[in-house]
Amino acid sequence: MIDNELTELLQRVKNGDRLAVESIYRQYYSVVYAFVCMQVNDVGAAEEIVDDVFMVVFTSANSFRGQSTFKTWVLGIAKNLSRNWIRKIGREPSNQFDSTEDQLAGLIDPDWPALEQLEREELNVIIQFCMTRLPLFQRETLFYVYFEDLSLEQVAQTLGCPSGTIKSRLFHAKTKMAECVNRRMADGVA
Repeated sequence: MIDNELTELLQRVKNGDRLAVESIYRQYYSVVYAFVCMQVNDVGAAEEIVDDVFMVVFTSANSFRGQSTFKTWVLGIAKNLSRNWIRKIGREPSNQFDSTEDQLAGLIDPDWPALEQLEREELNVIIQFCMTRLPLFQRETLFYVYFEDLSLEQVAQTLGCPSGTIKSRLFHAKTKMAECVNRRMADGVA
């Protein structure tokens, strides 16, 4: 499952090649960051965890054997470090969302095109809020299916459970998300 380009990059990392390190970091940073944010829901902690993930990746590059995709291996490290953080603090942190009211206070003209952007941002805040209300196993399933475009079988293999379980998790996650988003939109709450 390991391609020649990745093999070469990892060998260069082992040899201390800074450009190879930067290349891997740039290529995987956004997916690792998004994954960690879904796990810990704390921006400051997420940034630290992501840094730790890449430290492990770069210091343990020789332990990657190619039995899974490189991305799966990196996300496995991210998952373990995120769980360690959650165990360390003993609970999931509170939500940290920006206030949409603060953004609206600076608007002068109600017909200003920024209102459309604020509406999209408000919807994103609602979606993020609703995601944090899902159990971790459902968040992970949504992440792999919708953000990583993995098939149900690939997600099952990645998470080590039957594909029927993934189907069930996905169904329940989508149902809960729809209910939460609809309820918050109807209530006018971001």
